[in-house]
Amino acid sequence: MDILTSIGGVFRRIVTRFREDSFDSLLGIVDTVPSLAGFSLRKDKIFVPFFIFHLSLLTYIYGVGSFEYQAKTAKSAGDFIKSFVNVALLVLIANNSHFFMMKRSLLRSTLTEMQNSDKLARCNPASCLKHKKLCNRIKYIILIFYFVNLTNASCVYLPSRSNVDVNIYGVTPCYGMGSLTSPKREICKAMLFGQEVTVMIVVLNFQALLIFVIGHTSLLYQILSDEIMALNDYDKSMFFNNPVVKDILPVLIRRHAMILSIINKCKVLYSVPIGVNFGSNAVCMSLFFYLPLREWIDFFPILMYCFIVFFLYCFLCQRLTNAAQLFETSVYACGWENFETNEKKAVYFMLRQAQKPVELLAADIIPVNISTFATTLQAMFKFVTVVKV
Repeated sequence: MDILTSIGGVFRRIVTRFREDSFDSLLGIVDTVPSLAGFSLRKDKIFVPFFIFHLSLLTYIYGVGSFEYQAKTAKSAGDFIKSFVNVALLVLIANNSHFFMMKRSLLRSTLTEMQNSDKLARCNPASCLKHKKLCNRIKYIILIFYFVNLTNASCVYLPSRSNVDVNIYGVTPCYGMGSLTSPKREICKAMLFGQEVTVMIVVLNFQALLIFVIGHTSLLYQILSDEIMALNDYDKSMFFNNPVVKDILPVLIRRHAMILSIINKCKVLYSVPIGVNFGSNAVCMSLFFYLPLREWIDFFPILMYCFIVFFLYCFLCQRLTNAAQLFETSVYACGWENFETNEKKAVYFMLRQAQKPVELLAADIIPVNISTFATTLQAMFKFVTVVKV
């Protein structure tokens, strides 16, 4: 009876997360699977056996399997291309796994600061409705991302990847086990299936966390822009200066400083992982177009995942840059010319900070925005067209 009560409580909490539109509900959605797998985003420690199992199978199946396939089985250019896709995936998966294992302290610090900033943003009743609306949008982006990738994986990728009878993906399955007769065949299929499940747990939740962090930071900027513009809303026939500026402005400056701190931590957290993922995604998408048409269906889930992630990186980071530019405009248009001298100085200082460009750099080199997305796709198209012709 106690077990049923506990399960019912967990189910109700999950349903509540999906119904609410708040920071806690968004973090709860992203943290649901990591918590079950033993590496909750809210804790410093991880469940080590999960990552031992995950990385051991990753090294054995993707690493050893790809090397063995290229050394002894691959004959045509198409065989090597399929194998190189696995190598690119190996790099991407290892990069995401490293993030969850080695950057937990900074990640927790970033999430805590985001939560504190979110509480301050909800203190103003006028901002609560917009806050819920923007959280709802982020929630739907995350859920659609999960749904599309899980559907592709369940319907196409997992059945094909676990098939030991036909070598579709350019990797030697279960190297060293010899002839895959029963029960070795079933053991090999279980290992392949288990590997892909752990890969999905790590990779999909890494991307969902990035969507949440960047999307919510943009939300904080948008709400702060509205609130600083609201300093213009007072009865100018009765007051020369807004009488509440002295009370409100220090809070807005503090919130802006917190957002800048969150962005700086995001740069440290995601600069290298985004750079590695950018390169891996670009390689996978480029190699995909060299495959024969009959093999596109099997590799299509990989292409779709890489394209969606690549687009979301650029789209969300562009939204963050746009929100920062909107905030800069809002600071300049907040009616500072009617403030007293001390408040004018404070606004000037905040404007100087707001004028510094806000953008994430992949590997501290490439700006992540829509322009980069378009330029990269154009370069990939030119390269594939020239080389394939």
